[in-house]
Amino acid sequence: MATFEHLVRELLKATKRVDHSLQQLQHKATQVQQKYEPRIEFERWKQTLGGRKWKRQQYKQQDGRCQMCQRPITLKGSHIDHIKPLSRYPNLAITSENLQILCVDCNLRKGKK
Repeated sequence: MATFEHLVRELLKATKRVDHSLQQLQHKATQVQQKYEPRIEFERWKQTLGGRKWKRQQYKQQDGRCQMCQRPITLKGSHIDHIKPLSRYPNLAITSENLQILCVDCNLRKGKK
């Protein structure tokens, strides 16, 4: 039969293991948040008046054509693309010099590289 002292020691060991696991989980959560925060910021910006205005102006500047293949595209079906990838340059998430408009095909093809 376990003594009270033995049970307390086992409880303390279990508590330490849980605390350690919680710290690891919090660290992972922070890493995930840092990775997706720029994407969330970009998605929010696209929906703002400023983001929609930028897209219309860029579409006109690109003469209604995909920046990569130069085929005509519609504004509504076009994609805003990061020239320098968001995963490597999160600080450029909504920097207009790092954005271009691509057709769906070019954006998906570029995304696989």
